[in-house]
Amino acid sequence: MMDEDAITNHSIRLKLTLTVWDFVLPVTPSLPAVIGISDTVIEDRFGVEHGSSEWYEALDQHYKWLLQYKISPYFCRWRENMRVLTYTCPWPADHPKSDEYYSDPRLAAYAVPYSPVVSCGDTAKDSLQREVEILRTKNHWRKAYFYLWDEPLNLEHYEGIRNMASDIHAYAPDARIMTTYYCGPSDSPLASNNFEAFLKIPEFLRPHTQIYCTSEWVIGNREELAKDIIAEIQPENGEEWWTYVCMGPSDPHPNWHLGMRGTQHRAVMWRVWKEGGTGFLYWGANCYEKAMSPSAEIRFRRGLPPGDGVLYYPGQVFSSSQEPVASLRLERLLSGLQDIEYFKLYASRFGRDESLHLLEKTGMYQGPERYTHEHMPIDVMRGEVFRTCRSDNNI
Repeated sequence: MMDEDAITNHSIRLKLTLTVWDFVLPVTPSLPAVIGISDTVIEDRFGVEHGSSEWYEALDQHYKWLLQYKISPYFCRWRENMRVLTYTCPWPADHPKSDEYYSDPRLAAYAVPYSPVVSCGDTAKDSLQREVEILRTKNHWRKAYFYLWDEPLNLEHYEGIRNMASDIHAYAPDARIMTTYYCGPSDSPLASNNFEAFLKIPEFLRPHTQIYCTSEWVIGNREELAKDIIAEIQPENGEEWWTYVCMGPSDPHPNWHLGMRGTQHRAVMWRVWKEGGTGFLYWGANCYEKAMSPSAEIRFRRGLPPGDGVLYYPGQVFSSSQEPVASLRLERLLSGLQDIEYFKLYASRFGRDESLHLLEKTGMYQGPERYTHEHMPIDVMRGEVFRTCRSDNNI
């Protein structure tokens, strides 16, 4: 209820039916879902200067609020040619807040900045070396990754990734570099057709990338292509395959655009599970059009599908509350991540193939164009997991 509701005297009676599944979900999500937060949007809308005490306070509030949705937030600042500075903690690794952030068990993965988040007088390489040398001594280092460039398009972009990754690996050979992509270099085709070129990117980027994060738009409705992608990944060498959605794929495929069905939003995570990805990225949760006041009207960015890049809203737009307001799509993202914990428990008992069979036989999800439009199959799935795994009350 908003503050304004207190002045009304309306009484509403609702009949609710509540089903409680007696499981304890793991504190640390099994699947890392890393979600970007634009620091420049926060700076503009809330009037805080980069690096000021108010700036740290604003970022800290957003970070802590988003953790409750089982996602792993990272802050981002876009640069030329789709280079991106990403960081989960605005404080440097030698600050006490760093351990507080990175050690939080609710965090499944964290982004380490390639260059200083706030100017400190050090060169970029000195700052990088200090960050890495400190973080590598911590138990949480296994959660660390570097996200350097979004969707490289040509040889210059790919060479930029190689150069930055080489700098990082000089200080930390075990560091994980994540690269998002949907195509190979346009000025030097890797194969005779686009998808074959796409499949060759892991070989092209190796050893300068460990997390290959691909657009679901590339796969379209041909789920068998996911197997071709996975065949190119070398998990024995620490490589992973993650996926992402953004402008695409479009309806009827799962995504988080406005106007899509509730199960369509939730099915984003069902798709990840079925295809076999081990992580997920979403480029932005607060990427509204520029505004200079917290209470300014929310406007989606021109040229993007409505809702793309926006998963929550400033509370000041709706009331005097300082706390952000979740979109229904963010709530459905949370539900999808919780569904994955059910699939994972079932798979631990009966094998991954049986968990995929459960998805299909309940009618929940068969493919990106074939998933339930109703809630009942979800309850059937959870009931089946409860019935068959009830002896284990802790996922």
